[in-house]
Amino acid sequence: MNNVNLEDLRYFLALTRYGRLTVAAERLGVEHTTIRRRVAALEKQLASRLFDKSPQGWTLTSTGQRLLPYARRIEAEADAAHAVITDSQHSPQGTVRIVATDGFGGSVIAPGLARLRRRHPALEVELVTTSSLLSYGVGEFDIAVTIHRPERSGFQMTHLCDYDLRLYGTQQYLDEHATIRTVRDLADHDLVWFVESLLDLPELQSAEEITSKANIVFRTTNLFAQLEAAANGVGLGLLPCFLAHHDSRLQPVLHGEVRARRSFWMIVPTRLMNTERVNAVCARLTEIAKDDRLRLLPPVAPGEEAAASL
Repeated sequence: MNNVNLEDLRYFLALTRYGRLTVAAERLGVEHTTIRRRVAALEKQLASRLFDKSPQGWTLTSTGQRLLPYARRIEAEADAAHAVITDSQHSPQGTVRIVATDGFGGSVIAPGLARLRRRHPALEVELVTTSSLLSYGVGEFDIAVTIHRPERSGFQMTHLCDYDLRLYGTQQYLDEHATIRTVRDLADHDLVWFVESLLDLPELQSAEEITSKANIVFRTTNLFAQLEAAANGVGLGLLPCFLAHHDSRLQPVLHGEVRARRSFWMIVPTRLMNTERVNAVCARLTEIAKDDRLRLLPPVAPGEEAAASL
């Protein structure tokens, strides 16, 4: 290893973590040709191929796998040495990409990032929100927050939090429609719902009793569109409590009877598990979920257990 360029190891680690030249280059702020050139130089120095290329991306050869733990150790020591030499409090730096569901990402994660910024000003967070299922492609994300548990290797999965979905409607809608005392009464009501053919969510599988009794008048793939439709009187909406419960435009409906509890999972590619910047963001996401527990799982108030009074 005497002739190995330590900077080349940094490019080797980036391609290992992200699996694609373009993604690795984006994270390091260089051209993708630079990544390929520096990795090729390292392969020449070691007289051995370190990566195999496939349609799924760049994967380590057996030689690359043997080099990986040493390269990680060198990187960690270099970071520690830099912190000591500059005599400053060490803080992780770089970009961390989070992929999350639209509602949770926009209304829970984004507001909770201010404290992360104060702690680690050198960190940059990219938040990508989506209504569709993740493809779990190489380099797609550093952290995913999802309601789906991937049944595949290569990912570390941690339970982040539970959340409730409950039924909500506007007071005007409730005043203008038949009284709701039980789930059976929903047959006389309009419902705002999901586009099932486009949005494969577990909530849909647990709410067949509701959808079979109500008249679905509006469907959307976007949770915020569903919230706005319900909040403007289009119909009743089965909505996450963290979005709807403190919205002054909405009233709870049958909260003692209609509830669906789901879980959010935090997923990290195993190749990133020991990455300092990713660990820092994971720790903050865990704090956010704990701090917002009452938004995610609000208690049912005595008045909410009664029938909707019209």
